Formats: sequence, C-alpha cells, structure tokens
Amino acid sequence: MKQRVITALILALILTPVTIINVPWVFNIFQLLVVSMVVIATMEMLAMYEHEKPIKLSIKIVILILTLLTYINLGTLLKPINPTISHELQLITLNIDPIVVISLVTLVLLACMVFVDEFTGADIGKAFTIIYYVGLGAASITLLRYLGIRFIVYVALISFVTDIFAYIFGIKFGKHKMAPNISPKKSWEGAIAGSVIATLIASAFAMFYGYIFTPNGFLGSIFNPADSEGVYLITIFDNFTDIGHRDLWLQALVIVPITFFGTIAGQIGDLVASKFKRTYHIKDFGNIMPGHGGILDRFDSIMFIGILFLSIFILMTYI
Repeated sequence: MKQRVITALILALILTPVTIINVPWVFNIFQLLVVSMVVIATMEMLAMYEHEKPIKLSIKIVILILTLLTYINLGTLLKPINPTISHELQLITLNIDPIVVISLVTLVLLACMVFVDEFTGADIGKAFTIIYYVGLGAASITLLRYLGIRFIVYVALISFVTDIFAYIFGIKFGKHKMAPNISPKKSWEGAIAGSVIATLIASAFAMFYGYIFTPNGFLGSIFNPADSEGVYLITIFDNFTDIGHRDLWLQALVIVPITFFGTIAGQIGDLVASKFKRTYHIKDFGNIMPGHGGILDRFDSIMFIGILFLSIFILMTYI
C-alpha cells in the first residue's frame, strides 16, 4: 500500500502540471508523454501476447509504428467537431484522412502474414487490437485535452468516482457477482452505486463548471479564464458545438446521459483489461509503476471513457 501511494503521488506531481497548464510548450510535453505511453502500452500488450507464443522483432516494430501512426493521425477527428477554441496549442498530427490510415494498417498487416511465416491470421487480430485499443485510446485522451482542460478533468472525475464508490459499496453490500470469471470481486451492487454516484457528481461538475471555477476564484485562471470581453464558461459545453448555446436544462438532458454512459464505459474498460490479463495469465500488464502495474493497468478505464466521449462529441456535430 505504501508503495502504491508513493507511486500515485509521483504520478500526480508529473502529470498534473503538464495536463492543466494551458501553455503551448507544456502541451507539447503532454503530447510527448502520451507518445511515450503509447510506446510502453504497445510493448506491454506485445509482452502479454508473447505468453502464448514469441513474436518476431520485425513484427513488433511494424505494430509499434502502425500504433504510433494511428495515434498521431487521429488529430484529423477534430475537423467535424471544429470547436471555438482560441488558444495556440498545436497538435502533433499528420493530417491524413483516417480512412487512408485504416487502409494502410490493414494492407501492411495482411502483407506481414504473407512474408512472415510465423505471423498468422490470428496474429492479425491481436495486432489490430493493439493498434486500435492503444492508438485510439491514447488519441482520445490527447484530443480531449486539446479541446479543453475541463474535458480531461471531467473524464478523470467520472473514472475515479466510479471506481471509488463501486469498490466501497461492493465491499459493503456486494452479493451478486458482476463478472465472476473475469473479476470475482466486482458486484452489480457496487457497479450500480458507482455509476449512480459518479453520474450525480460528474454531471453537477459539468453543468455548474463556471460556478465551481470562476475566473477570479480558486484555479479559475487555469480552468476557466475569461476572454477579452470578460466572458467565461458556465457549463463544460459552452463554446462547444451547438449544444453549448442551449439553455441549462437542455444541456442537462445531454450531459446526464453522457456521464452515465461514461461510468459504464469506465467499468467495461476495467473489465476488458482484466479479461486480457486473465486470458494470458498475467497479474499486471507491466511494472513501470510500482504498486499500480503498467500503463494499461492505470489508464484502462480512462481510455475507454475517452473513446466513447470523442465518438459522442463527433456525433453531436450532426444533430
């Protein structure tokens, strides 16, 4: 437990400043950290698959390159959203149509099956899983940060509150196992309680963001600075697609369901990671963070929520 707490404090000291400081060069550091996370997470999944059979170094390199390519190019997903952001943050992106990247990834992996005897059809499925699970998950975190600090705080709040209360209520009231073959300690009572409480807390945060962080209040200059005309955000969707210009009650009709689905996505993400570990008989994905395991052990639910929210935000532009 002591080791776990120390690691968490070190992570907070490193990640908090590079996440919340809205300065271009700090944002670039944030992106470089996420790139390093993509590399480590990819290697963690490759190591996991090697519990079944060895993977040639050439294939590992190809999968790593394709995962990084997927991550870097997904900045193009911002085009449908086109938010009204005025800062000077710059994304590291190739600006290639995602369809081109998906086609390239598919062709390269199929070619590998032809030219590398040990690389089979089943291995293609594993490669696709790494490329899109890690690449898309990391890209969603970066893009949400680019759209605004408030979205990263929102996602983290949903993830942490859901986990905490699902654990507390599961320990005290859990009787019906949720997924006994994957994670025996998780219960439906804990999952429901975690989702309900996290939905209430995170929805309130999203709807009353501007009252929590006023420009002249605590951390307001970081999380909610006023523009040149003295206007600042009230909800997290202010100045964000058409929904941000609607009445609060209309925004609530969007925010509450999104938050609720986010709590479910976070728990599914955690179970997906657990299923991987149970299938390949590993305790953790890695040991880079003592007491917490690997990158995927720590960020599995956040990545799942990020993918869901980015998809929803893109769909909102068509409504």
